[in-house]
Amino acid sequence: MKKNLLLSLLFVTGLFTTNHIEAAVTPLDGAVVPEISTADSPKWYLLMSSHLSDNTRKNRFLKLDGTTLCTEQFMSGIPEGQVTEAFIWRLESANDGTSTHAYLVNSNGQRVFVPSSATAEDGSTHVNTPLEMNETGTVWDVITSQSTGISNDCAANQYALQYIGYSGARAFMNAMDGGTQFGVTIYAAGVHQASGWFFYETDYSPAVQKTVTIASSDDSKGSVSIEGSNENSVEVGSTDAVTVKAEAAENYMFYRWVEEGTENAVSYRPTYSYAGEESINLVAEFVEKDYPIMTRFYEVGLNQQNRYLGAASYTAGDESHELFTCNSQEELPFTEYKEVHTPQIEGAVIDKTSTPIELTEGLESFTLKLKQYNSDITVNENVCEPELVWTRQALYIDWNNDKTFAGENELYEPLGDSSKNNNFGDPNGSVAEGWQRTIAIPEGTPDGTYRMRVVYMAPNPYTEDWNTKVFTDFFNELRNGIAYDFNIHISPASGIESVAAETIYYDSQAQTIVAPHMEKAAIYNLAGQVVLQAENADAISVAALAKGVYVAYIDGKVIKFIK
Repeated sequence: MKKNLLLSLLFVTGLFTTNHIEAAVTPLDGAVVPEISTADSPKWYLLMSSHLSDNTRKNRFLKLDGTTLCTEQFMSGIPEGQVTEAFIWRLESANDGTSTHAYLVNSNGQRVFVPSSATAEDGSTHVNTPLEMNETGTVWDVITSQSTGISNDCAANQYALQYIGYSGARAFMNAMDGGTQFGVTIYAAGVHQASGWFFYETDYSPAVQKTVTIASSDDSKGSVSIEGSNENSVEVGSTDAVTVKAEAAENYMFYRWVEEGTENAVSYRPTYSYAGEESINLVAEFVEKDYPIMTRFYEVGLNQQNRYLGAASYTAGDESHELFTCNSQEELPFTEYKEVHTPQIEGAVIDKTSTPIELTEGLESFTLKLKQYNSDITVNENVCEPELVWTRQALYIDWNNDKTFAGENELYEPLGDSSKNNNFGDPNGSVAEGWQRTIAIPEGTPDGTYRMRVVYMAPNPYTEDWNTKVFTDFFNELRNGIAYDFNIHISPASGIESVAAETIYYDSQAQTIVAPHMEKAAIYNLAGQVVLQAENADAISVAALAKGVYVAYIDGKVIKFIK
């Protein structure tokens, strides 16, 4: 478990004497009398052992290297930047009635343990058995080296850790040589050198931890995962980032990450890196597959949000038709963008599908004319000037009706240069009159309804192929911009002549009766009952009707259709 280390340690070489006798080992300055402490109020130490004659065994510090107990040499002490949790230890009371009896505990909570088969001597031969780490640990008698009576050549504040459970004469924790990879063992001698230990107090504070837990709103709609983990919950340092991922099931799409039990949207990106310092429970929400969800993402200032269309129209053949006009702020589909650098779903995609672009099967192209909204907008007493020209335009049409804009012929050439002289590819256009572009219809496109999305944004970073990255590298985020959705309806080139002539027809795919400029309509079932009525509309949705045969009377005309 990663923790924050607040450590400072300064060692200066010095000399200790005991009873006026030169010490066998010359320890580094700063050795202290160790204290037993608790987990709630710990005292942390670095433990150093030092051999008298073997240079490779001098000034070696006790270390837990993964699961292996060993020592590492630092002749002048451990540099501050190299002190890690592996070198941090404390003494915990054995609570057996003897004040010097203690467990030796690492910063990770594991204790030093002597295996039951361990031996420290065999007759006159000293034997070494490697020590281990576990949660139980072994009790040691923490006493001064000199008090063992084995040697008088002991330094001040030099301690021996004697294993109290040993059945032989004696057994001390010992720092071994390179032949045992500088392992730590029990040994029957050497309390004045390699079985002697010096304690150096150090500051250590475990980092504040956080827990990140994830879940799917509905496992049948999508799954979730945490990068680098097989679990749906991880505990990490409070400053560590955790990357979570959401993957939609077939026929569904990712919507957003929310805090569990709230409507608090955390991110609209399926792959999201949580860097907050508090624990959090995240839920990935999925919805039925539809056209890409987009968000607004302004990078500079809130005064840039007047980037709207004031009018849209189209020309097919010799006929031109208005789609919408906005002459005032009240008529705009305006939604305030509230916080810079924060994705906001509200107001990102303006839905203009209710008035479709009406075309006829076999038409090769049509012309779309779009004009900037050219009046100021007031937002919280701040005046926002018209700025659509400071964007670039991308246009997509879902010709294969798979609810994405990635199919063949679905991406059109991006236009515009994000400047005050921007003409969106139309040299004859103007801010006052708007700009036109010709949109090709793929050969062989059948009758039906198709979704067109016009995106205005200032891509950052900009590349010439930026329009190919809107739904990938830009994470569906409209950088300093907005988008509009339109429906394109292509009528059959032939059919019931009376219906075609009057442009009244039933669109089975959209489950809509199209009747431009209709004043009054009534729909009857075959029992003669009125099931739906409408007035002053261009289209009538029959999606709510049950399957069956119906007759519609529209401004004196009759159309029969099957739902």
